[in-house]
Amino acid sequence: MKNFLCSKILLVSFLLLGSIALSYSQVIQGTVTTSDNIPINAQILLKEPNTNVIKEFILVNKGAFIYKLKKSYSTNSFFLTIKATGYTDYTEEIKRLKPLDTLNFKFVLFKEKIEYLDEVVVEKKKAFTIKEDTVTYNVDSYADGTERKVEDLLKKLSGIEVDSGTGNISYRGKSIETVTIEGDNLFDYNYTIGTKNINIDLIEEIEAIENYSENKLLKGIENSQKVALNLKLKKNKSDISGTLDIGLGGFTTSKRSPLEIATNLLAINKIHKSFAVGTYNSIGENSSPFNYSGNQITQEQLKDENYYTQNIIPEYNINQVTNNNLSNQNSQLFTNFNSIYKLNDKLKAKVNLYYLSDKINSNQFSESTIITGDEQFAIFDDDYINKKPLKYRGDLELKYNTSKTSLLEYNVSFRDGTIDTEYRTISNQENDFNSLLNTQNKLFKQNLEYTNKVSKNNVLQVNLANSFNNLDQNFTIDPSVFNTENFNSDIQSNSSKKYYTDFKTVLLGKSKNNNKYSVLVGFNLDKETFYSNLISKNNTQQLAVDGSLNDINFIKNSIYTQGSYNWKIGKFSISPKLSFQQLYQELKGATNPLDESIFIFEPSLSVMYKFNGSSYLNLNTGFNQNTQKIQNVFENQVLISNRMVKNNIPDITTRKNQKYSLMYSKNDLFNQLTLSFGVDYLKQKGNYFSDTDINENAIKTTSFFLNEYTDNTSFFFNFSKLIPSIKTNFKISSNYSIYNYKNIINNSGLRDNKALYLFNSLFLKTAFNSSINFENTTKFTYYETVSQSSFVNRSLENNFKLLFKPSRSIFSSVSYDYFIPNFRDKGTNNSFLNFDIMYIPQNKNWQLGLKGVNLLDNTSFIERNVNEFSINSKKTNLLGRYYLLNFMYSF
Repeated sequence: MKNFLCSKILLVSFLLLGSIALSYSQVIQGTVTTSDNIPINAQILLKEPNTNVIKEFILVNKGAFIYKLKKSYSTNSFFLTIKATGYTDYTEEIKRLKPLDTLNFKFVLFKEKIEYLDEVVVEKKKAFTIKEDTVTYNVDSYADGTERKVEDLLKKLSGIEVDSGTGNISYRGKSIETVTIEGDNLFDYNYTIGTKNINIDLIEEIEAIENYSENKLLKGIENSQKVALNLKLKKNKSDISGTLDIGLGGFTTSKRSPLEIATNLLAINKIHKSFAVGTYNSIGENSSPFNYSGNQITQEQLKDENYYTQNIIPEYNINQVTNNNLSNQNSQLFTNFNSIYKLNDKLKAKVNLYYLSDKINSNQFSESTIITGDEQFAIFDDDYINKKPLKYRGDLELKYNTSKTSLLEYNVSFRDGTIDTEYRTISNQENDFNSLLNTQNKLFKQNLEYTNKVSKNNVLQVNLANSFNNLDQNFTIDPSVFNTENFNSDIQSNSSKKYYTDFKTVLLGKSKNNNKYSVLVGFNLDKETFYSNLISKNNTQQLAVDGSLNDINFIKNSIYTQGSYNWKIGKFSISPKLSFQQLYQELKGATNPLDESIFIFEPSLSVMYKFNGSSYLNLNTGFNQNTQKIQNVFENQVLISNRMVKNNIPDITTRKNQKYSLMYSKNDLFNQLTLSFGVDYLKQKGNYFSDTDINENAIKTTSFFLNEYTDNTSFFFNFSKLIPSIKTNFKISSNYSIYNYKNIINNSGLRDNKALYLFNSLFLKTAFNSSINFENTTKFTYYETVSQSSFVNRSLENNFKLLFKPSRSIFSSVSYDYFIPNFRDKGTNNSFLNFDIMYIPQNKNWQLGLKGVNLLDNTSFIERNVNEFSINSKKTNLLGRYYLLNFMYSF
C-alpha cells in the first residue's frame, strides 16, 4: 500500500512539472525575405554567447517560421544566425527573454557578393550506363522540358519504341513484359496505365532490363527472354505525389463540348506502393489499357488467350484517325487503383481494381465494288452506331515467402464486361434496319504457384491454373432478314462457356559452365460449349429459323512434357527445345460427332551469335501444331449482321506450322545507332478456308478445312541514327510481306490468292541549338491482291510538326497532317491542322496549356482497301474543330 501511494505521488508530481514546463514555454516567430521582399527558405541557428555550439536548429519554409524553444533562456542572452544559400548570413543578439514571451522578427537577407571563388569541378552525369543485362537512362539527359508523362520521354530513348495507337512498348524489337516502379510489378501487362499517367518529373532513371525474372528465386537460373522497364524515383520526392489536370474546351463545331479531367496519386513508403488514376474525357483519348473503339490486340489479351472463348458476332470497330484519334467520338470514364502492401517480412499483397464506362458514337458509310469473274456489282451500308461498354475488374495477388528459398504465389482475377451496341443501317440506300447487340463477358481465373530453390543451381516450380469464362451475345434486328413479310424482327442468341485447367511441374537448372536447362511435365483440360438459336418473331408469334440451332461440346485434353537446354559456346548461344504431347479431342453436337487421339512432336531451335555487347545475329526455327477454335466448328448458320450469315463444315484436324526467322540486331547507344533487319517465314499445312456466296443484299460464308498449304514471308528493316554534324535524328522502318492463301467466291472453285503488302516510314527530328526545330514522318503503304483479278491500293500519310521554344517556360508546336487514302482518287485527300502551347513556369508546381485540334474542321475521313474480290472504301465522321485550355497542378 505504501509503494502504491508513493507511485501516485510521483505520477502527480511528474504531471505538475510537465504542466509548469509547458506554461513557461518561449516562442519566436517571424519571416525571412530578400531585399525585394521575396520569401525564401532558410535555416536559423540558436547559439549561446562565447561558444559556437548550436543549441537549437530552426527550418524556415517559404519565408515563415514559428518555433517553441526547447530550453528556457530567461537569465542569459543568446544569438540567432540566419543562413540561406546565395545570401549573406545575418546574426542578431537576443537579451533576456521572459518565460511567457513571444518574440516577432522580420529578417531581411541580401545577395552574397562573391569576390573569389575556389575551383569547382563539375562532373556531368552520363546519359546512360550499361551494366550486364541492364541499360540505365538518365532522365535529365534526354528531357527537354516538353515531356509531361513517362511515355513522352520513352519515345525519345534509343532502342525503345512506343506504339502510338496502343501505347505498347518494345525494346530492341522485343515486346516488354511490364513496367515496374522501384522493382515492384505494380501494373503487370497493363503497364500503359503507368506510362501514360505518371509524371516524368518524378522519375530520375529508367532501366531497360533484359533476361528479366520477376521471381527473384529464378534470377540467374531461368533462361528468360523477357524484357522489362523499371522506373527509379527521385530521392527528394515526398512519399505522396499527384497531379490534377483539367481541360475545358470551347469554340467547337461538335455536338459535344470537349472536356478532359484527369487526376492521379502515387504513394510510396516502406510498407506499400500505390498508384491511383481517375480520368474523364470526350476528346477521343483512351486512358485505359482496354480498347473498345479499335481492333488492336493487347499483350494481356495474347497472354490470356487460353482462358477466353471467342465472340462469334464481331463488335463494330473504328480505325484511329490522326494522333488525336478524331474518329473516336467518346465519353469515357476510367478509374483504376493499384497497390502493393508489405504485410510483414514474408507476406506481400497486390490489388488491382478497374472501372470503365464509355459512350462511343460513329457514322460510317461503306461502299464495296464486288468483281467475281464476269459479274460486277456494288453494295452500300450507312451505319449510325452507338456503343456503350461497361467494365468492372478486380485482381488480387498474394506472395508468401515460406522460407528464404521458397515462395508461394496465388493470383485471382474476376472480370465482368458488358457492351451494348445500337446501330441503324441503311443498306443499299433503300433498306432500313435497326439493330441491338448485347455482349456480356465474365471471366474468373486463378493461379497457384509454388517455387522452391532446392539447391544453388536448381529450382522446382509447381503451377496450377484454373479459369471459367461465360460469354453471352444477343443480337436483335428489325425488320426480319429471313421473312420480312410475316415477321417484324430476328433474334440471334449465342451462349458460350469455357472451362480451362492446366497443371505443370518444371525443374530449372544451371550447370557449372553456366548452361541452363529446364524439364517440364503437365496436363491441361479444355472444354468449350456453344449454344445458338435464331428466331423470327412478330407481335403474336415466333418461329425458329431452320438450320440455325447449334449445341456443341468441344473437348481438348492433353498430357505433355517439354525439355530445353541452352549452351553457351564462346560467342554462340544454342537453345534446342523438344515438346511431346498426347492430345485427345472430341466434338459433340455436330451431325457427325468427331473424336481423335494423336501424338504430337514439336521441336524448335534457337541459335544466337553475339558479335559484341551491342549486336547479335539470331536464327529461330520450329515446328508446332494448333487445335481449331470454337468459331470454326459450329455447323449451323449464325446471323452476324443485316447482310451476313456464317457457318462451318466441322473438322478438328490440327494445323501444322513451320516457322523460320533470321534477324540481325544492333543497339549502339554510344553512337546513337539502332539497326535491325531480317526475315520471317511461316508455312501452314491444313487450315480453314472460306466459301463465300455474295450478292447485293446478302453474304453467306461457309468455312471448311483443307489439308492445303498457306504461307507468309515477311521482310523487315529498321534503322535509327543521330547524325551530330547536322543535329538530326533519322528513323527508317520498312516491312514487305507476301501471303499466299485460298478461298472460293460465288462457286468459283478453289482459288489461289496472293496478297502483297509494303510499308515504309521515314522519321526525322532536328535538335538545333535554337528556339525552332521540326520533326516529320512520312508513311507510304502499298497493298495488292492477286487472284482472278488484281486489285491495288497506294496510300500516303505525312505528319509535319514545327517546334518552337522561345524560352525555358514556353513551348509550342504546330502540326500539319496530310493523307492520301488512294493515289487514283485525289478527291478523298484530307488535311489536319493542330497547335499546342504550353507554359511551364520554372520552380512552380503548375502548368498551363492551350491546344487547337482539327482547325480545318474536317468532318469525315475516307479509307481505302482492297481484297481478292472487291474494292472497298469507308467514310467515318470525325470530331469537329475544338480548342482546349488545360491547367495542371502537381504536388
